[in-house]
Amino acid sequence: MLIFLGVENFAKIEHAKVCINSYTLFVGPNNSGKTYLMQLIQGVNERLTELVDEEILKILKHGENQDSNARSYIISQDNILQFVEYLNTKLDEKKEEIVREIFGRNVPIKKLYIEILLDMGEVYEVIQLNNKKDKMGKKDSIDSLINKKRLLKYLDAIQTNILMKYSLKQVDGEVISLFASSAENKRQLLALHSILRRHSLFLPASRTGLMLLYRDFFANRVDEIMLYQVKSEEEIVPKSNQSNLTQPAYQFLRFLQTYSENQSRMKKYKTEIDFFEEKLIEGHIDTNNHTGFSYDSNTDHVSVPMYMASSMVNEIAPFVLALTSKDVYDGFIIDEIEASLHPKKQLELVRFLNRLNNKGIKLILSTHSDTFASKVNNLYILSNYVKEHKKDDMIQKLGLEKEDLVSPEQLFVYEFINLPNGKSVVKEIAGDSQTGFQFDLFTESTMHLYQEALEIGELLQDD
Repeated sequence: MLIFLGVENFAKIEHAKVCINSYTLFVGPNNSGKTYLMQLIQGVNERLTELVDEEILKILKHGENQDSNARSYIISQDNILQFVEYLNTKLDEKKEEIVREIFGRNVPIKKLYIEILLDMGEVYEVIQLNNKKDKMGKKDSIDSLINKKRLLKYLDAIQTNILMKYSLKQVDGEVISLFASSAENKRQLLALHSILRRHSLFLPASRTGLMLLYRDFFANRVDEIMLYQVKSEEEIVPKSNQSNLTQPAYQFLRFLQTYSENQSRMKKYKTEIDFFEEKLIEGHIDTNNHTGFSYDSNTDHVSVPMYMASSMVNEIAPFVLALTSKDVYDGFIIDEIEASLHPKKQLELVRFLNRLNNKGIKLILSTHSDTFASKVNNLYILSNYVKEHKKDDMIQKLGLEKEDLVSPEQLFVYEFINLPNGKSVVKEIAGDSQTGFQFDLFTESTMHLYQEALEIGELLQDD
């Protein structure tokens, strides 16, 4: 399933439609709307499940018997257009409210919509199981999950809904999730919510400053709140403790403030974290609830507080913190991904991000770096070649590993283009298996520098 978010006349963007649940890269000039769109995506991610209510169950009821005792609900090619149309009706009703909540002010938006594409043969089914006999008569994968969750003794008292996913490769289905509750509609809605739920974290640009000041920010907020409360008892005082931050930026600061390490996530992503520490920061990030974050270098093994670490470490440390947080995220939306990184480090960063995506982390990134984009491009071309010719030896010859590759069909690249009228448009750049992606913005800059170098050379020769 691929989910796309579309807008028309949003902020300065005339139109855009981008994939929000795969591996997406934004390129484009400054002041073209990339940050606005990324924050909108973060906000919509949080609100998609709110659009799924009891009315939508009528669309998804399965079978000829459409009465209230229908035992399953299905999302397939047969009803996906109706499903999406219903969601978009709700989005259209709430678009101004959603935008205002995200940005803390009114931002123009004419249209906000989503599109959902199912793979061929992809079907989601919410199965309603009423008793022990029903459950034990279902597929082995369901029986296994029920036993694992130790729910058998509750089968006679609590109804259970199980979300199954079917595909051409898995005709018997795969258990996605299980919900047990005494409230019938709640079970079914929770199962449907899990299809659309995207728990992402937006990581804004200028992360160095935010890493250094997040504690002071919240301390000041508390001071302002207390001052307001004291003064308001004596006189009428305008409430001035509202943050000027957007909701996604505030959530990032809150994430830093409340970060706690998740040991199971540390184990799950140990290989990726080891790569991050060796190839990128050449050290280790330590966390302490009282003193905050610190950096331990591999060279001198001296631990220093983050404000004494390099801007490079501060910029990318949140990546691994988000990966290992107790608040589990399934996707990251990262603005200006390459900020403060030397070109060599940018090359390693692309490998790290590809590895995260291969482990199931969804990514939306923006970049101004031709180095970063070129590395993405190279690995895209190599991934296509290896997939088509099945020549894994090519990977080792280039000093890479299989984990550095990407799934070509899962990578989406979009270019933001500023128009003469002050607006911008967003167009998808189609990838070619042999030449990759054509980044017009970077090509123009490179050709300008090349031509300038030729002219300078001619002037020096003449002189």
